[in-house]
Amino acid sequence: MQSRLVPHFSSNINQLIEDFLEEYEELADKCSLTSLQKVETVIQYIDCSQRHIWQNLPGYIAHNWLDFCNKYISPTPKRQFSRQKLVDFASKYAWKCMGDETDIINYQCQFNAQSKVLLSSGRITVGKCNAIFWCYARTLRICKY
Repeated sequence: MQSRLVPHFSSNINQLIEDFLEEYEELADKCSLTSLQKVETVIQYIDCSQRHIWQNLPGYIAHNWLDFCNKYISPTPKRQFSRQKLVDFASKYAWKCMGDETDIINYQCQFNAQSKVLLSSGRITVGKCNAIFWCYARTLRICKY
């Protein structure tokens, strides 16, 4: 079973390849993968029925990540919002000590502001948004100073 927090491309008509590649690239960059490693490992996140298509793309054959995805990823302001960045934000807060209810409310407000763009653009569902929020919210720690 695949985690809902890991990028996956199924070729579903409703899933944008740009969104998948952006999320995968963010995860790969976080793991410090090289261009070659990005190309070699992206296949692990593709539906099995689609892998042969991806492996025949010029960028894959040349093992060049930029050639592989440049035609799909556009340098637009929307790239600043992604599911992976929302997960990173929630994860970072999960390790912070919350002093009181105000800190928790601030976390929720910031989370909502970041997720609003993803929800309104259809880049994340309400269910996935809630799953991310509650996955990390239940680990928040209240620390009295």
